[in-house]
Amino acid sequence: MFEWGNCIFAAQIVAAECLFMYSYPKRGMFWLRLVSGIAACMLLSGLYPAVPYSNSFEIQAFQFLKYIFIFAVTVAAMGFCFKVKAAALISACTAAYALQHFSYQLMRLVSFIPFWTEIASIEREHYIELLIFPFTYAAAWAVFGRMAAKHEFYKNYDIRLILVSIFTLFVCLIINRFARQGNTTGNIYVLISNALYAMSCCMLSLFISYNLHVLSITRAQNETLERIGYEERRQFEASKKNREQLNIKYHDLKHVLSLLEGDRNAEVLAQYKKVIEEYDSEVRTGNETLDIVINEKADTCRAEGIAFTFLGNGELLSFISQYDLYSLFGNILDNAVEAVRKIEDRAKRIISVTVERHGNCVAVSAMNYFAGDIKLNDGLPVTTKTANMDSHGFGVRSIKLVAEKYGGGVEFTANDGIFDLNVYMFAPQNECREAEEEQAAEV
Repeated sequence: MFEWGNCIFAAQIVAAECLFMYSYPKRGMFWLRLVSGIAACMLLSGLYPAVPYSNSFEIQAFQFLKYIFIFAVTVAAMGFCFKVKAAALISACTAAYALQHFSYQLMRLVSFIPFWTEIASIEREHYIELLIFPFTYAAAWAVFGRMAAKHEFYKNYDIRLILVSIFTLFVCLIINRFARQGNTTGNIYVLISNALYAMSCCMLSLFISYNLHVLSITRAQNETLERIGYEERRQFEASKKNREQLNIKYHDLKHVLSLLEGDRNAEVLAQYKKVIEEYDSEVRTGNETLDIVINEKADTCRAEGIAFTFLGNGELLSFISQYDLYSLFGNILDNAVEAVRKIEDRAKRIISVTVERHGNCVAVSAMNYFAGDIKLNDGLPVTTKTANMDSHGFGVRSIKLVAEKYGGGVEFTANDGIFDLNVYMFAPQNECREAEEEQAAEV
């Protein structure tokens, strides 16, 4: 005999799995796969043999194995539809089972309200399910489903947290199932206690799978940002030292040229002059730190055949620390070079950076062309690099953190093949007054 009750359970699990995995990468012909997968779940669930209900250990064990079998079938169906690793798949499906079980136990609690006692038990459960399940599922999607999409749980997961979540849920299911053996009289207080215990365990499982997971991701990202910041500071110190040595060699070279003016070797003299001309052509912004990073990236652009322009007064950025300034412009220009490098049209291999002041607000703007598509998530561009995903995307976060450190923010736009980045920061009032006085003195 076909068991429709099993089909309802399978449908509830599949619905919960879909709301947790809606943002996950999908396999080809997804909708055909999903329909056929759901149909297979319904068929296998309905054909599972039924036994008369009893509180005996054997019957409860059979019932427990039945639900585990149906759950395993739904996991296989989701793996057939979504292209994710096994750990991410099992994590999402376990969370779905926790949500279904939480909703079922909440339904049982509501069924104890005297209002429902006049309705037959089977019909009562169906009516309450129609009220409870949509509400709990919508709330879970708003709290956990969107969280999984935002933090891309299918890429970022912690095996330890997944195992703890699974252990918590299945201990709850086992205890809740076999606790019925000791309640042969149907004591309502025992039933309520079991339901509350199961709901607490399910919420704990969801909390571990999502909230603790996000905390783990955030901590790992912060540690990576600190490590990147340390490397950037080391790079800045090395660049600063090289710059100082270059300045010394430049001045020494000018003296050598003065001695070679009358030398017959005009070819050697011309080579020295070319070197000095290249040095003289370097950007002078009025800010030593900015000079270092701008000219460092300008050299990279020349080597890549990229036209680079900088307009603005570096003195406007004097309120920013050396390390923050080096990190800010280094990441801005690294991202721009990465994007422009992929463009074949040499006329579009352009990067433009400007620095302007509006009152006490200093704005840094960067513009460049790009090829392909740029996706924005929460206003931030999503990296397209595929190798070692965990280590990429931190340049954008570093830019945002520097801007926020100085009371500002960052905006990104990508339209018609042009990428615009705008960073705004607020200088202290005394910095603004000094800048205005210097500007007035120049006038």
